[in-house]
Amino acid sequence: MKKTLLLLPLLVVLLAIACKKDEVFVEPEIPVVMEHGFLTDSISFTLEGKRYTNELAEPYSLFPRGASNRGTNMRLSTVEGDWYLSSGGRYWVGAADSVQYGSFSTTRLNQDAGEIEVEFVKNFRRNNLLYIGAFYYPRFENNYYTAGDYKYALDFGREGKDEGVAIRLSLSTLGKLTSYSPNYLFQESKLTAESQLNSKFKMLKVEEIKGTDYVIIEARFEVNLFDEKESPVKITDGYFRISALKCGNRSSHILWF
Repeated sequence: MKKTLLLLPLLVVLLAIACKKDEVFVEPEIPVVMEHGFLTDSISFTLEGKRYTNELAEPYSLFPRGASNRGTNMRLSTVEGDWYLSSGGRYWVGAADSVQYGSFSTTRLNQDAGEIEVEFVKNFRRNNLLYIGAFYYPRFENNYYTAGDYKYALDFGREGKDEGVAIRLSLSTLGKLTSYSPNYLFQESKLTAESQLNSKFKMLKVEEIKGTDYVIIEARFEVNLFDEKESPVKITDGYFRISALKCGNRSSHILWF
């Protein structure tokens, strides 16, 4: 069994706003400032010549925010251990002193075209995290998000060595696509560091919302996504903005699976 935790989100997604295209990327035309300085979420990107956005999507209140705990540096073992996966009498076991923490945001796309989920993952020593209700969290003083360039966590959901960004896209026309291998850890993957060679994710801004524990995050991105056969498709001209807890999303509600 895989020992993985998924955090049910607290926040209700905010109404989306109109976007316009500048020279390359789509950015908000008139940012709508909500109570306490919150901006509405916004995402847009181009895939196979089609532009996707959330500007006309209905408010999405189910699971828009969340977090995860996973194992790091998973290795083969003859016995069970922390964060273990098992198959055919074999075990993949995570490092006993470490946890991979993920903070994600889910956004529904226009006209029920699908949804996209962006997750930021970091590896921590357990003694540097808070342990509350059988879940590990970054400490409140930890600034989880920082502006700058991020790598894509190519082995996300597998060995758990990579930090960075993981993207999951589900479209009614193309099915499920991920920025990492969709294969289970027990299955081989043909993806290598070259698989995201021309991809990028640049966090442009991390701006604190005064009087709250939240920040506004803005980013631009391009990424290869892979189908169940690990065949790639390219997202270009991506723009992403959400409001998030500066120490990573958290809640007292836990789902085991």
